[in-house]
Amino acid sequence: MEEQTEQKQPFKTKLKNFFKKSGVTLRTFLLTNYLMCAYIVASLLIELTGIAVTAGKFYMTEPWLYLTLIAFACLISQFLPGHKSRYAMFLVALLANFTLDLIFIVVYDSTGGTVFDFAMLNLRQDAMMIVESLPFSFTYVFVSALIIALYGTIGFMLRKRIPAPNVANSARITTAALTALVLGGNFLLSYFGNFKYDSNDLSYMLEQTETGTYSNKGIVGNFYNELVRGLWFSEIDVGDKKELHDYIYKEITDTTPMTGKAADYNVVTILCESFEWFTFLYDAQRYPNGFAREAAVKNDDMQSVVNNLKKLFPNLYRFYDSDATVVLDNSYSLNKTDISENESIIGNYPLYEYINYAYPENTLPYSLPNILKNMYGVESNSFHDGTKTFYNRNIHHVKALGFNSYTSSEDMDMVTDDTGLGERNLDSMMFEACKEEMFPTDRRFNTYITTITQHGQYAYRENLQPYYEKMDALGILPYNEDDDDANALRFYCAAGMDLDKAIGIMLDYLDENGLADNTLITLFGDHNVYYQGVSNYVKNIYNSDAPNYTELYRVPVMMKVGNQTLGNPHIKKFTCVLDIYPTILDLLGVTVFSNLTYGVSAFSEQTSVLYSRAYSKFMTDKIYFNSMSNIIYLSADADEDYLRQIKRSATVLLDKISHVNRIFADDYFKGANATEYYNRLKAVNDAPALSAQTAQRQRLA
Repeated sequence: MEEQTEQKQPFKTKLKNFFKKSGVTLRTFLLTNYLMCAYIVASLLIELTGIAVTAGKFYMTEPWLYLTLIAFACLISQFLPGHKSRYAMFLVALLANFTLDLIFIVVYDSTGGTVFDFAMLNLRQDAMMIVESLPFSFTYVFVSALIIALYGTIGFMLRKRIPAPNVANSARITTAALTALVLGGNFLLSYFGNFKYDSNDLSYMLEQTETGTYSNKGIVGNFYNELVRGLWFSEIDVGDKKELHDYIYKEITDTTPMTGKAADYNVVTILCESFEWFTFLYDAQRYPNGFAREAAVKNDDMQSVVNNLKKLFPNLYRFYDSDATVVLDNSYSLNKTDISENESIIGNYPLYEYINYAYPENTLPYSLPNILKNMYGVESNSFHDGTKTFYNRNIHHVKALGFNSYTSSEDMDMVTDDTGLGERNLDSMMFEACKEEMFPTDRRFNTYITTITQHGQYAYRENLQPYYEKMDALGILPYNEDDDDANALRFYCAAGMDLDKAIGIMLDYLDENGLADNTLITLFGDHNVYYQGVSNYVKNIYNSDAPNYTELYRVPVMMKVGNQTLGNPHIKKFTCVLDIYPTILDLLGVTVFSNLTYGVSAFSEQTSVLYSRAYSKFMTDKIYFNSMSNIIYLSADADEDYLRQIKRSATVLLDKISHVNRIFADDYFKGANATEYYNRLKAVNDAPALSAQTAQRQRLA
């Protein structure tokens, strides 16, 4: 009888009862899974806020599709037999993945990054430093939210005396099945995604329509992706070794009007941390709001502004204005320090892994130190006023790159906080302490120097006080109590003045010891100044609400060719950090196998395309894109012919990247292959006519 009554209930009443029961069930779920729900809310707020701060907009990404699946599974479980709602707590384990929010949203989105990589855990100190550079600390927000949720849950459970979950067998089976479904589905998606991503043909990177790895796969997706990669794709398929061998030796570098201009010279390469043009160069057209603007307005005399800047940066201007200096006006970098470092030493890097950690002992006969050592008997040494083990340089520089020694801050007795807000080491102190080892007078040398003073964060530092006083005397970048970003720029400028002092120590020493005439010196910025306080102000320097993204990544590259009379030439074509290695070799007159180099000589007629592993994007000075179907920025003068040209160049670059991945994965050059490389290199450099033939072949191709 009761069943008949139930059946005769109007639909409206049934619907009302359904929602009533559902409401009770949902309320029970929310109460008994309080911690999980609080975590979902906290994570969602962190993600959306992080994206809004860094990207300037709100949008949802795939992780929240996964989260919706989990939450939906929890809700559905309330209506299944054995309706003890609290068994949904079994699914809380899945939400542990969302602790990655803090690291992978804040760190990667704040720097434009897209790829989750376990090797980044080696850089956790640097990563936390980036987190602290945001307008407010996500660390504190994140931890506070979890602590409040945890204590709130414990207090609630004690007060209400909620018993521990009593889960029926059927519920356990259902929960296990739902968990397996979610995990299995994501693993399969990641597996097939990696299958394409790890293929030797990378041309799909120019055709994809997704906005990048992060936006496409999200946090949880990237987690699964990396886990699957470790399970099924731990090794890249090297494929046909004969095909790889033939590809390596297929082409050699072209000759240019500058080939051999620095033959038999000493080589000094200086990676200048976070070095920007506007640090010392006043350019009213490019930087209408540069930090000399106030003085310009007050004095109505641009020349006086330039003169003041020359008082702050006399040695950089000494270098920049030299008749022997070649200036690459339109050179760009998209990568972090370690990648830029490797690009300038070996001309390439693997696509997936961080080279310093994944391949610290690989055999790389084509590195500049190894070529100079094995071809010409030149000793190479590396110097860095930062911690010895940072980026694993103490192993990678000596064993893979071929430096005879690596000297760090510990060896200089000047160990300080090199990534945080402490009294970071001064480049001028390193140059003064190590100049005799850096620039020996009794032999030809190759010296690589990585600076650190301009590394973020940018805060008041006592050891930079003399520079603040000099700036104040000239009325440039005074301290502003109401503008923290402007103050960060002031501190950044002071750090640049110390780099200037270091350059002066080097130039004076080379002059005094008769080394200036036969030393090739390259200064380059490893990347733009991306730390939040300064980067916010930089957009104002470029006087644009929506800045040209290519311009934001423009960094200084200057090459002083002894004391030759070159007329201070300025190269206007697009170049990038990938071009530094082949340009140095070109000036030295060393022909190498061009398929191993991602870039080309700055003096050649060819033009590179810059690819960033960290950002998963390509760029030139006219276009910024993650695929040819998803262009982020395109200048007004870039026509269809230009786009076709860039696509061809990008395709060639991807082909090189694919082969280089195989070389690194297999440590291809170990053993006899390294010997063959040097023998072939010597043969090529003993037959200059071969270079011309190959150049002609490249032009006709």
